[in-house]
Amino acid sequence: MSAPLPLRVWACGRTATGRVRRNNEDNLWVALVGEPGAIAGDRESNASTSGTGTLLAVADGMGGAKAGEVASRLAVETIAQEIARRVEGRALGPKDVREIGSAAVRAANERIRTEGARDASREGMGTTVTVAWAIGGAVELFQVGDSRAYLLRRGTLRQLTKDQSLVGKLVEDGLLTEEEAERLPARHIILQALGSEEELDVQHDRLELEDGDKLLLCTDGLSGLVRHADLEAAMKRESPLAEQCVRLIEMAEAEGGTDNITVVLARVGGPSLTSRR
Repeated sequence: MSAPLPLRVWACGRTATGRVRRNNEDNLWVALVGEPGAIAGDRESNASTSGTGTLLAVADGMGGAKAGEVASRLAVETIAQEIARRVEGRALGPKDVREIGSAAVRAANERIRTEGARDASREGMGTTVTVAWAIGGAVELFQVGDSRAYLLRRGTLRQLTKDQSLVGKLVEDGLLTEEEAERLPARHIILQALGSEEELDVQHDRLELEDGDKLLLCTDGLSGLVRHADLEAAMKRESPLAEQCVRLIEMAEAEGGTDNITVVLARVGGPSLTSRR
């Protein structure tokens, strides 16, 4: 099997505590596969041409004391490590990428459960995670929980992931509209998280990319406060990605900043992609 064509990725991530919480339990990852990434704070990467791709992730932790922060850090760190270990020296096809990514998420789940059982102060800790692995001419998405991935293509923003939450399920089943869901106080109740169960239903999707596509990964500290139309307008701006990350966080804070806010933005291009024009 031939190696995938190089994919150029420009990416930036940023996380903030918000205006209400005292502790930031979110974490992020932005790096080429096999290279060190950020697990907190800011991260910016230049264009990459790695044959094993670029890994982007956000995680929203939960638990007592600082356990949520630990869970989200373990999630992004373990997933990155497991993917790097499993791809070393291999030529990857779409099936390989799907299996490796899903296995890495399950490995993170097991690590979080083990750490929770070992330390009473971390018992029951958990986290959402949404991972985008950009490789070849596609992005592979892996999700547990309600942190989201979006795609901006030709000026239109669409949500790529489905919220694994009680309200998300009701919307999917046609029992609630999106507008009704936004008003429910129970909209943050998630149906599964890393660390909560031994068996996980890791949601996977694959998207063929086009030159100029822009990806957004975020925790619900952004998506739960900022309207879809406002996210779209902000992402359509031609400003640097780092400035757009700051702007998105400012928008969530302007709406109250009631939760931790984490965003990862990426723009893609390269010989493996079809032109958007």
